[in-house]
Amino acid sequence: MGGLVLQAQKLGEWKQKRIIDVESIDVRIDQLNNVYALERAQIEKFDSDGKLLTRYSNKLIGEDIQVDVSNPMKVLVFSPNQMRLVFLDSRLGELRDEANLFRLGFQQISLAATSHSNGFWLYDPINFKLIRFDQHFKKERESMNLAQILRLEFYPTDLKELDNRVYLTDPSHGVFVFDIYGNYLKRIPIKGIVQLKLTNDYMFFQKASVLFALNLRDQSENRVQLTADFAQPFDVNRSLIALNMGKEIIIYAPKP
Repeated sequence: MGGLVLQAQKLGEWKQKRIIDVESIDVRIDQLNNVYALERAQIEKFDSDGKLLTRYSNKLIGEDIQVDVSNPMKVLVFSPNQMRLVFLDSRLGELRDEANLFRLGFQQISLAATSHSNGFWLYDPINFKLIRFDQHFKKERESMNLAQILRLEFYPTDLKELDNRVYLTDPSHGVFVFDIYGNYLKRIPIKGIVQLKLTNDYMFFQKASVLFALNLRDQSENRVQLTADFAQPFDVNRSLIALNMGKEIIIYAPKP
C-alpha cells in the first residue's frame, strides 16, 4: 500500500488542482501522473503540471481507438475496426511491436488490455473467450466460452488487468472478475459501467451523477465529493482524478 492516498478516510472531498486547456473526447492518467487527452486518431500527453510533452497521431489506425496506459513505458493503442494493436513508448513513439490481429487468425476482436510482463489480453466476441499473449505475441492461454460459463447474453465493453485479476464489464450485468489464467471467479453486481476505472483496491463508477469508489477487498462503497459537478468521461490513478470537460481537463486531488 506504499504511497497510496486512496484510503477510506481520504475518499471524501477532492479539490481542483489544475486545469489543462485541451479539446478531447476522453482522458487517461497513468501512475506517473501524466495526463493523456484522447481525440479521434490522436493522443496528447501532458505532465503533472499540465505541460504538453508530446503527441501521437495516426490516421491509418482509425478514429475509434482504445488506449491503455497501465504501463507508461508501453502504452497500448487498439483499433477494433482496423484490428491493429500498436504499442507506444513513453514519448508516444511507435515501438516495433505491432500486431495485425487478422494475421494472427482472428475474425473479430472487440477489446484489448495491457497485461503483466509486457503481455496483453484480447477479448474474442465470436467465441466469447479471453486470450492472453506474451510480449513476443505468442498465445499463452485462453478461457473457456464465457457465455456458456456465465449462462447469459454477454456483450462486454471494457477489459482491464489489475493485481493479478482480470476485469470484464458488461453494462447490463455487472463486472466479471477472472484470475490471471482466465478462470472465472465472481461477479460484482454493479450495472451500467461502460469503462473500467481501477486503481489499487478501488473501482470507480458513476451512479445518479455521483462518483463512487468501491473497495474491491470488502465491497464497501464510498462517495467521492468533488468541488464541481461530476461528468464523464474521467480517469483515476493512485492520487488524482482527471475529468474530461470537452474543452478542458480538470485534475483533482484529495483535500489534505
